[in-house]
Amino acid sequence: MFPTMTKHAVITSALLATLALSACGKKKELVGPGAVKAQTKTETQDTTGNLGGGLPEPKGTELNPPPVNKVPPVVDSIPEVKDKYQLPEDYKANDASNVDRKGLSKRLTGGTTAEGLNYTSTSTDELLNFLRARNQKVNHDTRRLNLEAAASIVSAKMTVDKATRDTAVTLKIQEGSEVKVYNLAGYLAEDEYASALTTVISANGEIATGIRPVDGTIKCLDMDGGCETTFARLKIGQSPNSAIANIVFRNSKADVHFDLPGEYSNNPEYLVIRELVHSSIKRLNHDNTIKSVTMNSWEVVNGRSGVALTIKARNGELLGFAGPLLAPETGTRVNVKLSRIAKEDDDSLDLISLNSAKLNYANSVGEARMVANNGLGQVKILVKMRQRGSHAQDQFLVTFMRTIKPIVELSDENLK
Repeated sequence: MFPTMTKHAVITSALLATLALSACGKKKELVGPGAVKAQTKTETQDTTGNLGGGLPEPKGTELNPPPVNKVPPVVDSIPEVKDKYQLPEDYKANDASNVDRKGLSKRLTGGTTAEGLNYTSTSTDELLNFLRARNQKVNHDTRRLNLEAAASIVSAKMTVDKATRDTAVTLKIQEGSEVKVYNLAGYLAEDEYASALTTVISANGEIATGIRPVDGTIKCLDMDGGCETTFARLKIGQSPNSAIANIVFRNSKADVHFDLPGEYSNNPEYLVIRELVHSSIKRLNHDNTIKSVTMNSWEVVNGRSGVALTIKARNGELLGFAGPLLAPETGTRVNVKLSRIAKEDDDSLDLISLNSAKLNYANSVGEARMVANNGLGQVKILVKMRQRGSHAQDQFLVTFMRTIKPIVELSDENLK
């Protein structure tokens, strides 16, 4: 299944290869030496989040919120929104060293886990900050309902038919002790107008199980008219107890940066992935090179967020990882287990088309963890190969960096 490769000589730690690739495989400037250090700490930080519980069980089709004295903790724990989060002038979205850089202002959804980790964005723009600030301007009861609705959204996903622009959005919402599925469909126009979303029974491979009325709008926000950043404004429940939930979807190309260890085993499964990296940097003309890299995320304002990261080779092999977007209050280091294509289920992975994809490379991965997230579109993951024979379980680091495009001016008119 894998090509035969000659065993490389052991290289000292001072000569470890640190490799950088753009999304199209173009060679970039190499950075200084680095190593993938063995990690002995294996406990995983909480990724389920504790946002104050779900919505109450619906009575008929009403939202039926709990009394004010039983407001979930999330309502009183949303961080304040500053007017502007400035980035240093030397910050570059495609500089992998920024994933570990201290002192940067993360873009936060406003949701936090019970352990105090923050859910983040995957961009440097001010969209989440603008939407969070706008929610603070409404009256107390409306704000409470909106925060409860945001906290109840467990996951969100969006798919777009490239030919017809037909769009499907699927939400999973915590209602009492159960998670209910809501599907919405519409048309995603590549212009300045928002399009309507209405409920449907089936979408994205899911059957609707929720009974609340849900509708809304969806709009492309790229300044050039594209739809890499999309905004969905949803109304959940029935007046006078309805709530507004804001969700941002970001689906775009990404740059990728590899840190490969100088010492490694002769495991053929690892050697073929190592060849993929080196061949891509050298821009060799064969199939075992990188064809595309993507970063797809969903971000609920004042709620959870998640990301799917993919690397696709020209030979059809696909590596994919997904999980929650979490970061500490200070710094960027985390330890969050990620789902892998062909290994575990994760709603974010449903964003990926598996048509014509091969999963030999994916099946050779034993585990993956997010070890850094700067909350600005850069995440670093540690990939560990599966156990195979007597070979050591090789591991390496990959930093994904979202290719960021400018979005429209943030105003109430543009974000209806």
